[in-house]
Amino acid sequence: MRYQSSTTKRRFLAGVRCPKCQVMDAVVQINIVEPEPDEYIECTQCGHTEHRPDPDDISAKNHAEDQMYRDAMNTGTSGTVKFKP
Repeated sequence: MRYQSSTTKRRFLAGVRCPKCQVMDAVVQINIVEPEPDEYIECTQCGHTEHRPDPDDISAKNHAEDQMYRDAMNTGTSGTVKFKP
């Protein structure tokens, strides 16, 4: 069995901008094992934290966007704007 440390692991993410302050190379990925496993990113400059989206939420959002696209195609509009002379 491989040794699993219970300490928090922090890894800098090279080439990543903070979603809030837009500072390059200031984002850290944090993995927590105890008391509950968790993973998130944190900006070392502004303190912004963000968790990974739930896969079910992503799937629901993609489905809703696909449905909006299909509805637009069925009504004959594709989202373009036509100016009348």
